[in-house]
Amino acid sequence: MTPEAAVASFTAALFSMMNPIGNAGIFAGMTKGRPFTEVRKTAWTCALAVSITLLVVTWAGPLVMRFFGVTVDTLRAAGGIVVLIIGLNMLFNKSDDKHTSGELEDAAKRSSIAVVPMAIPIVAGPGTMATVLIAVDHFHTLLSKFVISFIAVALAILTGLLFSFAGPISRRLGDAGMGVVTRVMGLILTAIAMGMLAEGLKALLPGLA
Repeated sequence: MTPEAAVASFTAALFSMMNPIGNAGIFAGMTKGRPFTEVRKTAWTCALAVSITLLVVTWAGPLVMRFFGVTVDTLRAAGGIVVLIIGLNMLFNKSDDKHTSGELEDAAKRSSIAVVPMAIPIVAGPGTMATVLIAVDHFHTLLSKFVISFIAVALAILTGLLFSFAGPISRRLGDAGMGVVTRVMGLILTAIAMGMLAEGLKALLPGLA
């Protein structure tokens, strides 16, 4: 795979995993009735939290993996399963892959939902982190880390922008439109997950190759 194709593939995978368009509907529901200035502040706080989370994963994640003795092949296989489950839930338009009803009820009582549950675990959840970790290990040069960091921050900024106008976007697309976006992202994630799982299993079980 050429570097350009690898960057495009990672960007598509991370965008699908973060699903900023689909999650805009969740954000709109959680911030319904709040002043626009507060909604905008919450959106950009969420984007900052996502950026920090993914930057920490990019630069410190490999050290944590080595500390716990986790190899990239086991992470690729496990991450493939996690992403597959999330992708299938998105494909069938189920929200349990990112949050529970209890988390949503708790969020409604919070003064700010920017960090929990919007940034973590809805946007920068386990699947998103696994996607970044696998990319970092596969492209482990210093330049690659900077590229991954740039993409992660750029998508976080895009998420903040979309969340800032989540209400109008949600109303314009409607439940049916948001469902279509979520299902398309889910289909892409499912295909990516199968590739991750296959690569991980081939390395762990050479006989399968």
